[in-house]
Amino acid sequence: MKLRNFLSAQLLFLLFFSSVSAKFKFIEEPTIRVSLTSNARSVSISSADSQLVSVSPDEQPKYLPVSKLTVSARAYRPPVFERFYFEIPNIVTKEEADQIVKDVKESLNETATVKIDSKTNSYRVRFGEVKESLEESTSYKEFLAEKGFEDTEIITEKFEQPSSDALTLSKQISLNSNSQVRSLILSTPSNTAINSNMVKLTSDILNPNLREVIVSGGSSASFTSLKPLTISSTNERTTPIRFNGKAYRGKLEMFVNGRGTLSVINVVKLEDYVRGVVPNELGLPSLEAQKAQAVAARTYAVSKIGQFANEGFDVFPTTQSQVYKGSNSETAMGNQAVAETKGVLALYNGKPIRAMYTSTCGGRTENVKNIYTDYDAPYLKGVECAIEGREYFDSLLIKSNREAAKIKDEKYLELVRIMSQFNTNGFQLNASRFTDEWFEQTPTDGETANWIGQLSQRFLKAVPQISSEFSKNIEFAKHLSSMLYTQELTDVLMVDADISYQLSFNDANEIPDNMRSNLAMLFRDGWLSLYPDATFRPNQKMSRSRLIRQIYSIYAKKKWLPTLQTGVTKSSVDGKLVLRNGKSERQLVINPGVFLFRQFGDTLYQVKETALIGGETVNYQTNAAGEVVYLEVKPSTTTALPERTSQFTLWNTSLSASNAQSKLARYVKGFGTLYDVNITKKGFSRRAIEIEIIGSNGKFKLEGGKIRSAFRLKEQLFVLNKRYDSNGRVASYSFTGRGLGHGIGMCQMGAYGLAKQGYKYDRILKHYYSGIDLPRSY
Repeated sequence: MKLRNFLSAQLLFLLFFSSVSAKFKFIEEPTIRVSLTSNARSVSISSADSQLVSVSPDEQPKYLPVSKLTVSARAYRPPVFERFYFEIPNIVTKEEADQIVKDVKESLNETATVKIDSKTNSYRVRFGEVKESLEESTSYKEFLAEKGFEDTEIITEKFEQPSSDALTLSKQISLNSNSQVRSLILSTPSNTAINSNMVKLTSDILNPNLREVIVSGGSSASFTSLKPLTISSTNERTTPIRFNGKAYRGKLEMFVNGRGTLSVINVVKLEDYVRGVVPNELGLPSLEAQKAQAVAARTYAVSKIGQFANEGFDVFPTTQSQVYKGSNSETAMGNQAVAETKGVLALYNGKPIRAMYTSTCGGRTENVKNIYTDYDAPYLKGVECAIEGREYFDSLLIKSNREAAKIKDEKYLELVRIMSQFNTNGFQLNASRFTDEWFEQTPTDGETANWIGQLSQRFLKAVPQISSEFSKNIEFAKHLSSMLYTQELTDVLMVDADISYQLSFNDANEIPDNMRSNLAMLFRDGWLSLYPDATFRPNQKMSRSRLIRQIYSIYAKKKWLPTLQTGVTKSSVDGKLVLRNGKSERQLVINPGVFLFRQFGDTLYQVKETALIGGETVNYQTNAAGEVVYLEVKPSTTTALPERTSQFTLWNTSLSASNAQSKLARYVKGFGTLYDVNITKKGFSRRAIEIEIIGSNGKFKLEGGKIRSAFRLKEQLFVLNKRYDSNGRVASYSFTGRGLGHGIGMCQMGAYGLAKQGYKYDRILKHYYSGIDLPRSY
């Protein structure tokens, strides 16, 4: 098994990418390099396996019989070697030394040299070939003794000899000084073998700052290397490898960087990488939302391959790229989302997009050019977070097949709701729609009989034989009196003076004598009312509206009005009413003929349909089958956007003038004392994309995403207000805003909301990324 040079891997990717234009395809699942750290001095590596696998470029794998080891970096220590020379010391005169040189040449046919020993003020003669081992040197000394040179000494000399890897790495660094990878990634040339006679020649080209990787795993698993070192479990896709206790799929590669510390890179297959991203970027419980996130994360990673090639990785594991926490953070739903979208990439004109996404867009995303002023992309255009048009609310609608009331006279408006409640509680209704004309007309005999019959049952009285005459005011009063009082009671308790007092309205003289005491008691006790002109019109038949009001008044006094249940909604699902029930929910089926009312202002109006986004207060009544037959909806005050569950749909923050100055000064130099700040340009989404800074040194401007960064705001979508002091100077700035993040690309909370409404991941992605395709690319 060979470790592929990461630079070569990126080159292969680029070559393949350039070979396809209309159709983007990988030959195989790509690998992503994630920078876990670039400043480690010592790291702990472990696995549940009983052994670890170590691989370096151009080397066979090492199977280390340990489950845990430590890796660190230290200054390179060239190997130390010994050479053995032969000398005859302590020669008193130069003449004597020269004679020994002559004898060596004659006896041994070898050259010899004379050296002065300054310490002893004597001469030394060195001769013979340099030996590489002590055994060889001892044997040669014995040979010299036989030749008459018994006083020969063996001189040991130690020297450092850089390895061929060290010299090649030095060359690599000198040829690519911009690279932050300071471990050997080039193959060692075959012609760089070095012997002892090259010490002086090669010492000049050895980089003195080389550092090597040290592996410490006991006697059976300890070694050093100048190359990148990759360690994995024996099965890297099923058994994670642990770095400082955190588990990651794939391999861990370590190499020395330009700071002299260790870079630790998780080399992981793209699908495994995305499994470690999705739950950390969008962990909300919606499969389609997580599928959208999986495609966005996968595409973003592919678009960043080679971005940090000089530093040896592709992406960071943080918000600087996208949040990745390895295998321990994986979830069942996240893994399902990744599996069901395997290989799917978002492409624009056949190329992977830069799939930017934001937490909460505040209702609209922004054109990327307005935030990142040096970058533009046609697929990163600002869009409404909600699907535009009526379609967005379709999945949230509660509907009724009952015709909504058509009322022009406001006096009948409340009667629509009253009669709807009465009908759900047994009152006959022969109209398909409430109109002014219907309320103005006299009730039918059937309606009269039913309505008064319902009233009689409430009083626990026998229902009389009711004719159309019962709709006359006097007949209704007579029947009501019979249910409330006895004739004896009214005769005894109501004297003429009381009767005259209670019946002092305009047409009281038309009341029959035998009914005067009864009506007087009914008016006294508040059971009856007059017409607007202060008449009772005893012989006139009541309109439906008057009879309904009379009955409603009686029900109200007796506290017989229907008892409605109350609840707070969650978003409607499949046309059902969904109510919050603690941490769970309760779903109720809507009867097709439900009386449906929605509040506008302070008044309830009958409607044929209404959207329930969640958070509405409802009053409702169910029938024996548990279906909702009457429903009143008070709209939610929260946003109707799909991102409505985000805690950042609305926020406020304030800065003092001095605080605003100190923050702005980090981004705009030289404006002096801050006098004022104004928004001078807004983007598609109404985000501030340019502000004017007025200071003692003039006017300056700040553009794009730097505005949010400078003020340390949650988002750039805000309204700016100011508070002035007694001198008319700005004392503080307040920001009322929406959203969280940069506001570009897919809104994550919006994606969740759309998914909850039934939208599939591909529709969600195509909504936020304009003009993209979603093919499987491997």
